[in-house]
Amino acid sequence: MTVLGWILLVAGALVNFLAKPILKKKTSAEANEKTLLIIKTIGLWLVIIGAVMIFIAGGKVNVGTIR
Repeated sequence: MTVLGWILLVAGALVNFLAKPILKKKTSAEANEKTLLIIKTIGLWLVIIGAVMIFIAGGKVNVGTIR
């Protein structure tokens, strides 16, 4: 559960960070603003879900070899 949480956290951060530069290259200004807000909202939810999963697991990484 913690590993999936970290993956969601990093993926959401990358989506938020890379959304504007990628959309700036491809679309028009009006559609760009609306799409950017939608993509950033999805990225934010990924970060929140990942952080909640890490919090619930206690922030531990259980790989089975460290005890």
